[in-house]
Amino acid sequence: MALNYPELADQWEDDKCFQSPSALHGWLTGYLAAGGRLTTEKWLQEATDYLEIEAMTDGLRPLLVGFYADVVDTLSAEDMAYQVLLPDDEEADVDEQVECLAQWSKGFLDGLGASGKIAARPDKDVMEVLQDLDAFSQAQVEDVNDPENVQLLNELAEHARVAALTVFYAYNKPAPQAGTTEQKTLH
Repeated sequence: MALNYPELADQWEDDKCFQSPSALHGWLTGYLAAGGRLTTEKWLQEATDYLEIEAMTDGLRPLLVGFYADVVDTLSAEDMAYQVLLPDDEEADVDEQVECLAQWSKGFLDGLGASGKIAARPDKDVMEVLQDLDAFSQAQVEDVNDPENVQLLNELAEHARVAALTVFYAYNKPAPQAGTTEQKTLH
């Protein structure tokens, strides 16, 4: 299932979700990137809590089950298909898109923390991208008429995408293949 922002936003509005689809996407991405995994029921409970809704509806439940599967699949895809979930320019003005990127970035950091998987200080590359995402969580458009806003948004969204993959690859190392052994090379 490819995530469809307008469909998600409509369901979010129907269910009076407090957080945006972008924020929840960031939260789940951060949680998974840190190496955390959730059962379906635990995921639905975490999503209910994060969205600040009282109960899961029949309309929201299947969307969130597919949401989880999509994020896991795209994060772990060999073709690096993962994309940050943002509304496109037909659905939102650039300032709203930047606000969603800020929400996604904050959600990512929240999910990373909620995973409880990052105990030690992250390595230099991971620390750098986490600092970038912290800065992105404060992003705002100063001049809505600036023609460079769209290009800047695209660059920031791509940077956030690569940041998410950087963290994911740092904390989700594939298990060695059965029948093979890792050899350490000494220099």
